[in-house]
This record gives sequence, C-alpha cells and structure tokens, in this order.
Amino acid sequence: MKHRILMSALAVGLCLGLTGLSTPGALAFSDVADSTVSEAVEVLAGLDVVSGYSDGGYHPNDALTRAQFCKLAILMEGHGSQVTNSAYRTLFSDVPGSNWAAPYINLAYEEGLVAGYGDGTFGPDDAVTTGQAVTIALHLLGYTNEEIGPFWPEDYMEKGAALGLLDGISKTADQTLNRGEAALLLYHMLDQTTSTGQEYLDQLCASKLEGVVVLDNAAEAEDGTLNTLEVYTAQGLSYYEQSNVVPEALVGRKGTVLLDQAGKVTGFVPDETVSRQIQLSEVEADGITDASGYTYSVSSGSAVLLDGNVSTYGTCWYELEGRTSVTLYYSASGSVELIVATDAVAYEGVTLTGYYENASPNTTSPQSITLLGIDLDVAEDTQTGLSSLAVGDRITVTLNGAGEVISACPASQKQVEQYGVLENGSVRLTCGLTAQGEISSGSAKVGDLVKVSSSGIGELSVSAVSGGSSYQLKVPQRTLGTIPLSDDLVLYERVGASPVTEIEWDDLLVDTVPAASIDFYATNDSGEVCLLLLDDVTGNAYTYGVLTSGEVNSGESGMSYSNLTVSVENGDGTSQAYITGTSVKDDTVGGVAATSEGKTAGIVVLESAEGIARSAFDGTEAVVVDGIRVPVSDEVQVYNANTQRWTTLSEAKAYADTFTVYYSGTLGEDAVVRVVVTQS
Repeated sequence: MKHRILMSALAVGLCLGLTGLSTPGALAFSDVADSTVSEAVEVLAGLDVVSGYSDGGYHPNDALTRAQFCKLAILMEGHGSQVTNSAYRTLFSDVPGSNWAAPYINLAYEEGLVAGYGDGTFGPDDAVTTGQAVTIALHLLGYTNEEIGPFWPEDYMEKGAALGLLDGISKTADQTLNRGEAALLLYHMLDQTTSTGQEYLDQLCASKLEGVVVLDNAAEAEDGTLNTLEVYTAQGLSYYEQSNVVPEALVGRKGTVLLDQAGKVTGFVPDETVSRQIQLSEVEADGITDASGYTYSVSSGSAVLLDGNVSTYGTCWYELEGRTSVTLYYSASGSVELIVATDAVAYEGVTLTGYYENASPNTTSPQSITLLGIDLDVAEDTQTGLSSLAVGDRITVTLNGAGEVISACPASQKQVEQYGVLENGSVRLTCGLTAQGEISSGSAKVGDLVKVSSSGIGELSVSAVSGGSSYQLKVPQRTLGTIPLSDDLVLYERVGASPVTEIEWDDLLVDTVPAASIDFYATNDSGEVCLLLLDDVTGNAYTYGVLTSGEVNSGESGMSYSNLTVSVENGDGTSQAYITGTSVKDDTVGGVAATSEGKTAGIVVLESAEGIARSAFDGTEAVVVDGIRVPVSDEVQVYNANTQRWTTLSEAKAYADTFTVYYSGTLGEDAVVRVVVTQS
C-alpha cells in the first residue's frame, strides 16, 4: 500500500454526530490495542469524522448496522453537507423521514451506493455483512455492477480481495463486520484510485501537501498565530491554520496534509515512510550510534532539523551531541534522508559526584572542568560559583540538558550514587556520559552493571550491582510493587552472567515481571525507581541467527579434554565459538547469550512459521502469524535463501513473496520475530 490511511468513518454512525475543533492529544482511544485500527481511528478523528464514546473508548468490537454504514458511506465521499436535501423523506417503509438515519440512507440510495431488500424495506437495524460493506466500498470507488460482474456477492468479494480491501479481514461475505474490521476495509479503500484513475484522497480535500513531516500540532507560527500545524517539507518549515487539529498520535509521522479551499488543514494521512526514533549514544561525521551500539550510516547531504533550523548533516553533525534522541526518516532506497533532533535535554538534571580534576582556563572563572575523567563545559552564570572550589576537592555538580555544569557544591553537602556499564578502561554511565580513569574493578567484569565512585583524582572504583528484588514489576501500572517508576527510568537486561544490554520500556510485552527476574533496582531522591536490571525477560540480550556446533580441545602435559561450542552467523558475520554444555544441531535458527569469558549464558531455539505472505507484514514493524500480530525486532536478521546472503527486510520483501519467520516467546503473549528467511 502506498499510504497508511485509516478513515474509519464507521464510528460516526454510532456516535451520531461530527466533532468540532478537537484538542491536541485528546483523541487517543484507550481501548484500541491493534496499531492498524488505532491509526485508522486517529486519522479519522483528525479529519473530524469520528469521535469516541464518553468513556474514552472507540469500542472496535461493537457491531455495526446497515444504517450506520450508510452514514459512513456518505461521509467517506465527503457528502456530509448534502444530507439535508434528503432529510424528512420516506423512501423505505421502515425508515421514516423522522429517523436519524433517513438523510444518509436516502442520499446513499439516490447515489446508487445501496439498495433495499426489494419489498420496500431497507433493514436499517440489521447488522451489515462483509459482502454488503465491500459492495458499498466498490461503489464509492466508482465501480458499477456491470464492471464487477453478475454474481453477488462472489464477484464483489473477489474484486474487493483483488484490490486489497479485505487484507487483514478473514470473514466470508455473509458474516457481519464489527467497527474495527470496517475500519480496515475503509482504510484499504482509501489507498485506491477510483475506477476512472483518480486518487480517492482527492475527493476529500481542495488541495494536498505530500511528503511532509508533522512536527507540532499546536505550534506558534512566525507571525504569532497560535495552534497551527508545523510541518517540514523539502523547502523548509511551514505553518498552517487548522480547521481540524491533527491528533497528537500522528505528530512525527510523514505523509499527506489535506487542505480545504481556505488553505486550512482538514486532516493528515501518514504514508509508509520508514522512520525510527533512536536514543543517542555517539555522533560521528559519518553516522550515529544508538544506545545498543548499532551505528546508522548518514550521508553529509542528509537534511537535519535542529532547533527550528534546517541544515545538512555534514555541516552540523557535532551539534547533535547532548540530544536525548533523534528520529531518522528513510528514503525509498533505504538511506537516511532526514534527521529530526529533540531539544537538548539528554543530561537535564544529571548530577555527578567525584574529584575536581582540572579546570580551563583556570579555577577562578572556569569555562570547563574535568570530573570522573569527563570534560564538562560550564554555563556562564555558574563560573562564579565554582570559583570557591579547588582542584582536588570532592564535589557534586548538576548539568543542564546540553551537559553544561549549572551548579556545584562540596560533596559533603550533596553526593549521589552513580551507576554504569563497565567497559575496557571506562564506564558508560546510565546518563550517557563516559567516566574514565584508573579503574579498580574487584570482581566486576566488562559488560557488568556497576556502581561507580571516584576514589581519587583520576581513579575510579567500581563494583558489580547485586541485591535482587522482592517485588514484582507491574508493567501496565508502571510500578515495582507499590514503588512508582521515574519518567527517566533506565532499563538493562542480561541472561545469567552475560553482559548487560540496554532495553526500552516498549520491549516489555508482559504485564508482570516476577521478582525472580529482577536482579537489581535503584531509586532516585524522590523515592522512584530510576534503574532496573532484568534477567532474560524480553529476549533482547541474545544474538540471533543460524547456530553452528563445534568442539574445541584444551589441556596440556598429556592431559587433554574437549568442550562443545556454538557460534552464531547473521548479518554481522560469524561470532566466536562459545563454550557450551549444550549440544546444538547445526543450522538451528536461534539465539545465544554469552559471558565475557566466552561461555554461553543461555541458548534459545526459535519457533517457526512457514508460508507467511508478503501482505502479512505491516511494513517492518510487525507480521501476522496464525492470525496474531507479532512485532518484528528492530534488530531482526533477514536471510535470502535464494541468493544465500544476509539482507534487510525491505530488500527481502521486494525479492520474495513468501517467508519463514522465526520468533522468540509465545504467540499471543510476548512473541517477537527475530529472524526472517525467504522461501522460493
């Protein structure tokens, strides 16, 4: 599909009325779990077609009547303003002119979209069937009965399926549709051209802007106009007044803005542009590295939107330091064409305790200082406050979003506990900064989550965290037992004694994490949990690919012994052979978590599902397996069995029609697709 459009006008018939100017962010429907249906409702809400129930829900599983679907049909073609001409007339004996639905049913009948039962009745309260809904959708697209075929509903269902209208809907012609399924039908309809070759979207607007990124739905324009839509185009930033406010859920998406005759926004339809928000770890002239260590290549000519200014990556890449995250937008060819950076809030409120190691140009008015081996710029109005402190003092500093020191005091007045991941010769702190110095690590190993303190100028003392938890992590409630989680919670995961890997909150697909799977937690000054270390909860701590077994011989002085090994091959190459006590069959598709000593901490064999069609994939985000939507890992490994090469999911989908997908976890619970292989 060339657009990811969802116009589920069906809700209007149930809610009986159009909404007025909506409040940004107020139309997020609490009961729509499926992301495709959710997008459908959000887009339609932005077009001022649907409003939710008073309980904040959309009720996607509720039934839908023929009368309600007639209202959908009229609103779908943009004829809502014409219904008054069909009001107070009785065309069907069971739809008197006083009926709320009469104007919609009458107009739909007059336009040839619907028909009655042949006995003078319409059956307004009968449930709409899939065959009836598909027929109306085809009529909205301009297809006549003569063009479709003489056999109803068979010819209509076949035509609808051929156009993709029934993608994701597994019902026969005589089965009824619920609100969510009707949304999918209309979503697919809006991705079509009419029978005369016109894009259906053109019927819903006076003009449109394609290929724009929505940046803000409540922006102040350059002329002072409030609550405008701020968008990025290839020409720069633009602001548009809104007749209908674009929902908050669509901010950040790329797609098409619909405008009325006055040039005001009437809706926004996201497209299939691939975008990815990443947590920044390192920025270099040729690419960006995220918190997991993965590097994204960026060309010097890629556009960058930074603090309201449009530039190119080659001229401003170094200014991305200090940003919490960036969003990468990809071109059809798979290269990064646009980077949108967050405000510089990466280090907002971060506090560090250590020895004052150096100052430049001097301690009287320092422009930068060194603490924990980290060079920190000093905000202008803080220089005077630092003048009372001397190199060699143990101090505590607080940083602003850009990582500048904004306050400092002796550590005797305030000191903080600091944590990070032990690396070779340094510690990557949880705040993103890297502490350096001569490290006394005791029994802590590279890759461990450690507690960090400064034991002297240029000296760091670290110890591996321990302690576990007696509380469950309640994911929907965002609490550890009854302890609330902080907004800036940092999450790590490991498998047994493996090195830790940072994970995101959205990676947690279970409602409860048992206390036995929580290895450590820490709280902040407000008593909120700010740091969690989990043990094998999400599956993200494994390296996935094709497993190969082996054997290694060891020993000396006539004493020799052998150990089983396992290695992983994927798009990153072939890993070292890890010593294991588990026998693994060659060519098994699975994952390995290993310790820093080269031993396996865990091996998992992935479940598989064969014969998965290209159409089952929702872009690169998810795939439907046995009727269940399963998310695809950001680090998914993809193998083209025909070319015998590792590739990307987008390239594999362009090459093949069917696939075998391999997933961790349990379908319907916490399954995640880790490996995809093409089928010939």
